[in-house]
Amino acid sequence: MNAGRSRGVEAGIDVGIAVLLAALATWLYAATSLHCIYGNDGAMLGDWTALPERAYRQYHNTLYLPCADLLRCVLPTGGVVAADDPLWLAKSLSAIAGGLGLACCYGACRALGSARGSSVFAVVLLAVTPGLWFFGAAIEVHTQHFAVVAATALLTLWLPWRLPWLALPLACALFVLPYLSHQSAPTLGPAWLLLLQSARRRVAPAFSWAALLGIGMALLAALGLGHLLVQWQRGLGFAFGVGGVADTVVAWRRELTPTVVVEAVVAPLALWLPTAAWALGQRRADGWLRASVLACYAPLTASVLWWGVAERGGYLLGPACLLAMLLAAALPAANERRATTWRLAMLLVVLAQAALAWPFVRGFDQAGAPLAARAERIASVLGERGLVLSCNDNAPTITLWLPTVQETPLLPTLANDAPLDVWIAGLEPLLHGFVATGPVVLDVSYRLRSDLPERVRDATVRLEQRLRERFAVSEHAFADWPLWRITAK
Repeated sequence: MNAGRSRGVEAGIDVGIAVLLAALATWLYAATSLHCIYGNDGAMLGDWTALPERAYRQYHNTLYLPCADLLRCVLPTGGVVAADDPLWLAKSLSAIAGGLGLACCYGACRALGSARGSSVFAVVLLAVTPGLWFFGAAIEVHTQHFAVVAATALLTLWLPWRLPWLALPLACALFVLPYLSHQSAPTLGPAWLLLLQSARRRVAPAFSWAALLGIGMALLAALGLGHLLVQWQRGLGFAFGVGGVADTVVAWRRELTPTVVVEAVVAPLALWLPTAAWALGQRRADGWLRASVLACYAPLTASVLWWGVAERGGYLLGPACLLAMLLAAALPAANERRATTWRLAMLLVVLAQAALAWPFVRGFDQAGAPLAARAERIASVLGERGLVLSCNDNAPTITLWLPTVQETPLLPTLANDAPLDVWIAGLEPLLHGFVATGPVVLDVSYRLRSDLPERVRDATVRLEQRLRERFAVSEHAFADWPLWRITAK
């Protein structure tokens, strides 16, 4: 009875620590929530969550919108950010997912037998990692994927590995989930196989190599099922096509440069690079766990660098729970003599990581264009009512800030194979109709972007030429959100 009560008390303490870590991290990310949008996905997700009737339910990271719908039902208006922020739901989802993911990381560290202090240190270091802090404060899918992978790892480690006939089917069923949160999930496959072996070795003899081969095939089948479920949720049926992913990879691939290495790996992970390298060399950590981290991050990092899309380290965040588990397992038990020294060293490392993360997070806002400023600029040029035309995807609809102003995106009318002259000719009657009904503003902030596809850049050049030919154009060269006011000649 006493032993059972003691285990219950220990479990209660761990639950309390996990909840506290989640709450503090969620507060940190919400308090530093970005005022600028990161990327076109951020703009779309902010738009769709604020106006669910506009949501594209076939979005390829299929768990995002259902999770947003769930949060809308359980959170008060404003969530964990300001109630007057039109994008409160999307921002709350990022912050809460980051906090929940960290709580699961702590649980996973403890499930592998790591000491409480080591587990807290590893999780806190992860919480203030530049990449995770940034996406906890931004609108994107990366913290949700991080939370799903961490929760999957925790539940997997909790399975009854003394009974593989029960644990393995459940582990495979759980492994379907990461594919629903992000289509990079296949990169987790080899690492997950080794993680299962690490979990098994804690309670029973390790699986044989033949058994591992069979388990690997089962995990591969789970990934295939995840892909089919994504296809089905997107309205494509149970078809195993990967053309959409392949097209995205080919279309967005960039040349590998030293800048990409810094922006994709070095700056987002910061002190995790030397810390993880040190931890990989420590035999205190289970060899299968160390192999799991290598099997995950070596190919994942190589693929990100090959692709050349830095994403501020977002693609490296999903399996970050493995880094926390590795570090917690590698740290030595601090005896009373060295306890103070170790605590001071841990505190200094965390503070150094936070110091590196702060400019990574806040610098983006300082160098960017706040969405509130866009509303101010448009209101100053357009007045209380009118129409905004846009050829960019870097901001949610202006209606969220100015309810009496409408916004019409023009790029959806640009077919992939239509000649640009045909596109302009078909657009011109619409433009005349828009101008005839009231004041019109063209958002030309696409000029500030360097990542637009060549066809889009050519289309905007043609559009500007036609507008100057057919209408009177008044330019308002704001540094953050440049605008044209368009009137009839």
